[in-house]
This record gives sequence, C-alpha cells and structure tokens, in this order.
Amino acid sequence: MKKRMGVKAVFLMLGSIFFIIGLVFAIIGGVRYADHKSFMKTAETTWAEIIDIEEDVYYRKGRRRTHYHAWVEYIVDDIIYNQKLDTYNSSMYIGADIEVYYDPADPSDVRTESEAFEIIFICMGGAFMVPGAVFLIIVIAKNRKIKNLKQNGEALTGTIVNITQNMAIRINGCHPFKAECEVVNPFDSERYLYSSENINADISQFIGSQVTVYVDKNKKSKYYVDMDELFKNYYEQNKIHDFR
Repeated sequence: MKKRMGVKAVFLMLGSIFFIIGLVFAIIGGVRYADHKSFMKTAETTWAEIIDIEEDVYYRKGRRRTHYHAWVEYIVDDIIYNQKLDTYNSSMYIGADIEVYYDPADPSDVRTESEAFEIIFICMGGAFMVPGAVFLIIVIAKNRKIKNLKQNGEALTGTIVNITQNMAIRINGCHPFKAECEVVNPFDSERYLYSSENINADISQFIGSQVTVYVDKNKKSKYYVDMDELFKNYYEQNKIHDFR
C-alpha cells in the first residue's frame, strides 16, 4: 500500500518550508537594513563617476538573464578609488555622476542611499512567511479540534461503507481519497454518515472495516474519523514495518 499523507501533513510540510524560507529572507533583509542604517549614521558623501557597467549573464529555467553591477570612481583625501556599488538601477549609465556614501574610516566601503535590496528581501520574507503561517495555523487549529474531540467527545464505532476521491484538490499530483463511514445508533437505529480527512493513498481495502469516530456530544456535525488508528492496527495485524 502506498504510504499515505493527509492534508494536515501536507499543510504542515508546506507551512514549515514557506515559513522557514520567509524567515531566512526576512532575517537577511533585516540584518542588511540595520547595517545600512548604522553605516549611514557615520557615512560621508562625495560625488562619483560611473566608469563601467558590468554584465553578469546567467541562465535560469532555460532563459537568459542579466544582472548588472556599476563601478564608480571617486576621490577621498586625494586618493582615487575604483569600487563596485552595492546597488544598480536602470537610470545608471557610464559617465553619469552620482552621489555616494563612504565610511570615513574605510573609504573603499562605498554605498548608495538606496535600500532596495533590504526592502526586497524583507518583502520576499513576508510573502513566504504569511502563507506559511496560515498553513501552520490551519494545522494547529485542526490538531486542537481533534485533541478536544478525543478527550471530550463520544467515541463511536463506524463502518466504512465507501471510498471516494476528492476531485477538487490534488496532493503530490494525485486526487486524495476519503473514507465514508456509517454509524448506527443501537437504540433508535438512526444512521449517521461521516467522512474522513483527505488521504493521499488508495484505501479501498478498508471498505467494510470498523473505525472509531469521535463526535461532539452536543453537536454531532462536529466529528473526527480516526483513520490513523485504523492504519496503525492494519500495519500491526499484517506485521508491516514501513520506514519509507
């Protein structure tokens, strides 16, 4: 049987990846922003001439891309410096005069006033962290709901009567499966139908199996079909040790 992965696991994985990537970008941007602000507090200004525009050609996804670097020449205390700027924009051209900032203790450390690099990284960090945080919040909320139902809900025994595929979503390129189960009240024979969470594995062999359904005592529409318990029992009974 193909190893399963539920939507919670996918959201947890994606949320963690997005959040960590975003956090790295945000930290880099934040550190660079703090360093830039600290540098500008003591920096002195001078005028520099752009003497060269360096092209760095590279390929990404089969497409040719070019990154530009501007080299400037400036004079501090009668010493001529040729340095590469930390930023570039389309308004720069060879021969243009621009105002630059340098460290009086180390005039070779030259920068522009632009904070574009820092802002871009901080924004990219936010762009990754926000959806990552949303995914993680969904997982946390779902786990709390399940924990609450297991602790305070009513544990009922249901029978899996059908396996369907959720055609509305894809997990790892495949439509996940859901188990539809039936719980019959032994006192009045009323039938309750419940559905499991999405599972990224064909679980057709579980049709007819019994499964525990945790139901809110005050609102039977709030429930959790414990497929994890069913999987655990299946592996134990069949002596399967899956380390994939």
